[in-house]
Amino acid sequence: MKTMKIPLILLVFFSTFLFASAKEKVSLQLMWVDQFQFAGYYMAKEKGFYEEAGLEVEIKKFAKETNTVEEVMSSRATYGVGRSSLIRTRSEGEKVVLLSAIFQSSPFVLITKDITKIKSIKDFRGKKIMLTKDASDAASIRAMIMSSGVKESELEILSHSFNFDDLLDGKVDLYAGYTTNETFILQEKNIPYRVFSPKDEGFDFYSDILFTSQKELEKHPQRVERFRDASLRGWRYAFENIEESIELIHEKYNPANKSLEALRYEAKELKKLAFEDNTKFGEIKEERVHRILDIYKILGFAKDKIDMDEFIFSKSSNVLSAKEYAYLRDKKEIRLCMIPSFLPYSTIKDGEIEGIGAGILDIISQSVPINFRLIKTNSWQETLSLAREGKCDFLPIAEDTKSRREYLDFTTSYFKDSIAIVTNDKKNYILDIRSVSDKEFSVTEGYSFVETIREKYPELKLHIVSTRKEGFMGVQKGKYYGHIDAMMAAAYYMQNNSKLNLKISGQLEDDIKISFGVKKDDEILLSIFQKIANELEPKDIQRVLNEWVSINYTTSSDYGYLKNVLLIVFGLTLIFGYRHYILKKKNKQLQILQNQLVRLNKSLETKVADAVNDVLKKDAYLLHQSRLAQMGEMLSMIAHQWKQPLSSISSMQIAIRMAIELERFDLSDEKQREEFLEFVHQKLDKIAANTQNLSQTISNFSDFYKPNKKAEIRKLDKVVMKACSLIEDNMDASNISISMSLHSDSVVKLHENEFMQVILNLLNNAKDQLIEKAIKDAQIKIKSYDEKGDVILEISDNALGIDKSIIDNVFDPYFSTKLEKNGTGLGLYMSKQIIEEYHDGSISVKNGRDGAIFTIKLEIEDNDAK
Repeated sequence: MKTMKIPLILLVFFSTFLFASAKEKVSLQLMWVDQFQFAGYYMAKEKGFYEEAGLEVEIKKFAKETNTVEEVMSSRATYGVGRSSLIRTRSEGEKVVLLSAIFQSSPFVLITKDITKIKSIKDFRGKKIMLTKDASDAASIRAMIMSSGVKESELEILSHSFNFDDLLDGKVDLYAGYTTNETFILQEKNIPYRVFSPKDEGFDFYSDILFTSQKELEKHPQRVERFRDASLRGWRYAFENIEESIELIHEKYNPANKSLEALRYEAKELKKLAFEDNTKFGEIKEERVHRILDIYKILGFAKDKIDMDEFIFSKSSNVLSAKEYAYLRDKKEIRLCMIPSFLPYSTIKDGEIEGIGAGILDIISQSVPINFRLIKTNSWQETLSLAREGKCDFLPIAEDTKSRREYLDFTTSYFKDSIAIVTNDKKNYILDIRSVSDKEFSVTEGYSFVETIREKYPELKLHIVSTRKEGFMGVQKGKYYGHIDAMMAAAYYMQNNSKLNLKISGQLEDDIKISFGVKKDDEILLSIFQKIANELEPKDIQRVLNEWVSINYTTSSDYGYLKNVLLIVFGLTLIFGYRHYILKKKNKQLQILQNQLVRLNKSLETKVADAVNDVLKKDAYLLHQSRLAQMGEMLSMIAHQWKQPLSSISSMQIAIRMAIELERFDLSDEKQREEFLEFVHQKLDKIAANTQNLSQTISNFSDFYKPNKKAEIRKLDKVVMKACSLIEDNMDASNISISMSLHSDSVVKLHENEFMQVILNLLNNAKDQLIEKAIKDAQIKIKSYDEKGDVILEISDNALGIDKSIIDNVFDPYFSTKLEKNGTGLGLYMSKQIIEEYHDGSISVKNGRDGAIFTIKLEIEDNDAK
């Protein structure tokens, strides 16, 4: 027999194939309504720049009450576009981080059409000036006025109405607006005007600053950089292709119905501001930020100093701040503790560290000037004991567990290892550890994953052994059915002990998450190693791993084994290719459905405009509007329902890959070859079933949006269960349990999809209340029963009920408690219309002991009609 090492081509193949389309989901919150002001972000999305950066970006629209900073800091948005007032925000303690200034100067100015009366800033005295409510947003204008010796007490400052007609009609003398928008209107109307710009008076502020939170930067520094770079690329494209950009915005991003001429004017004015004085596009200069901060301090808007290294993003500032460098310089050395005998991870030999840990330390030392001093120990238990006593500053290889958090802080994990099951080479592959729960397994003392195994698999018979060798020899001699260990460690041990007749026969669902462990409450040191963990490149970690663990394959000289492997790969390629085709096809169907909804919406709006007094059309319009409001919820449900099947498909391809990579089956043996084929067929059948599940989700969605023209005889309970199936995963993701007690055997006449809309609306309302009120053990109960010729359906929650002052109004049109969250006030009104007008039934609400109870009553149909 000849031994050869096959490259990890299968790993690369499957990872590339399955996850090529996987994108990191992020969102960008705009600070105003769609217009050319945000063209770069639209073009980055439309031209695929974000996609090329591995990102799936949602551009969040601006609403009247939107607070961009609050959206980002609460993680409802990942990134935001803000003003120079972000500098004030940071001085007040909010950890915002500036990424790029799209416009080097602000277009924000004061505009007057009374050019004969107002010739200078001194003429502002006694005049009506319309300014934004947030004083810091208008700080440049206020500073301009104050510097000219005019006091605010000499002005009549009005809150901004954002209605330019107030200036045109003479209601105000000066209007705070933009040189990119309002001046175009004046030019178009041939109205003479004068502009007072803070920049001309030396108050030159940045505008439209792309920003994020410090939390996002610390956890995902590379993602931050990719998002920023892709956004700037989008902006460059927008400015280089203005005509293409304004046509796209005119058609797709134009709620204000701006003309092409207006957009073209805006684009040209903004381009001047973006490339002013040959400044590098997007640049933020520290000295200029200091200047703006000083102005805020003079105006009384800011007090504290700002750490500019943390505030202004740059590649260099992402590694360590000046404070962190000073910490390392003063500390001089970091006390390092290792696992002394846990190869391939680490060991101590002749006073030197060997193993994967040593490689990780080498990577750290190349980028950060840290001097480590090794604290020698003789066992892992001794290492943990020293860490508990505070004698270790840093553990490069450690897993975050509840017990260890008492004396260590942990970074996010920078590497994951699997938990392997090792048996003798005669045992079959273990698909599920629970299938052999009656067997005895050994595990090595002291390792963190033992806690995980005991918690998740309490039925397993575990024997604690002192060393890995003891466990492996126990399996070799038949004392234990198998030994449970870290995958890398198990593979390394068998690689260096070829006389053992053992193999890796399976793996647990859980991973070992490797992190940096840091001495408790040393916040600066934790911050340093968190940044290092973020910066570690997977390719560098893989290079270190490859030095210590490799997988050998044995084959005959006719390469029969390799041929079989390649045939399997080819077959799997076809399966995954078919899956990709199905998903692509269904996505197209969903897009077509969305387009149909948009066209239907426009058609209905036209009809309503032509027949305002037609009650039936009015109800149809409101019903449709209510459906569109629910569409966002439905898309969210689809995403949740797709998540589990896709995860299952991923797990099964990994299982197949591991079977091939770790040579779990000897394909030269007829019996094992049959077992292998059976194993593969089982996985492929499950993949096919999950693919069908994905397809069915879209079918259910499509069916829901087809209105039922005629009522049909249906069992109410079945329709209720169908509606609940659509929202089940969404509720699980929100930690809300739904309990059903359905005891109606009768049938009713239903417009099925309309009735399902009522059910979903009630469930979503309950979900929103449970989340908003942070209810622990959140529950929704659904109950049905027959009573005196009627079917009764009750939907209740434990969200503490509806305020008595409004409970009688909840079914009124446009009444909503969610207006600040874009609620329409149509959901319950349309539910009432559907139940009463479509079904001749009734719907009511009352407060029970724990929360609101909605009751629907429908008349039972003749059972013979079934």
